[in-house]
Amino acid sequence: MPKDKKSLHRQLGVIADFFAGDLSQAQVLTKHRVSEETYRAWQFDADFTDEMDRRIVTAHRESAALIARVASMAANRLIELMKSPKEEIARRACLNIISIGEKAIKKVAAPAEQKTPQGPAISPESASKLLAVLAEAAGASPEEADPQIKDFPVVVEL
Repeated sequence: MPKDKKSLHRQLGVIADFFAGDLSQAQVLTKHRVSEETYRAWQFDADFTDEMDRRIVTAHRESAALIARVASMAANRLIELMKSPKEEIARRACLNIISIGEKAIKKVAAPAEQKTPQGPAISPESASKLLAVLAEAAGASPEEADPQIKDFPVVVEL
C-alpha cells in the first residue's frame, strides 16, 4: 500500500466497504471520493491487490464454513421432502440427493487419481526390450529376465 497514511487509510476503507456488501463499487468509490482513474491505478498496486486477495480468500473460506455448518440440516430436509405426498416434490428431492452424491463421489475420486501419477504407457514389446537391456547390463541373459524376449530382436545403440 502507499507510504502515506492518508492514502493507506483510503484504500483500507474502500476495501472494507467492498466487503461490507451494502454498497456497489461505484457507491463505495463515491463515498471515499476515489476517482475511477485512481481506483484503476490501485489495481496495479501490489499491496492493494494483495489485501483484496486476502479478503477474497477469507470471504470464500467463511462462505464454505457457513455452507458446511448447514449442510447436514439441508440433507435432513431433502430426506424429509423425499417422503412428501406430492410426487413432484419427492421426485425433485430424490434427484437433488442423487446429484449431490455424484458430486461428492467425483470430489473423493479426483484427489485419489491425482495422487497416483502415471507415467507414459509402454507396449509389452517395449517393456520386454527394456527388461532385456537391463538384464544384459546386470549380467543375466535376456531370456532369464523375460521368457518372451526370445521373440523380439534387441537393438541397443549407444
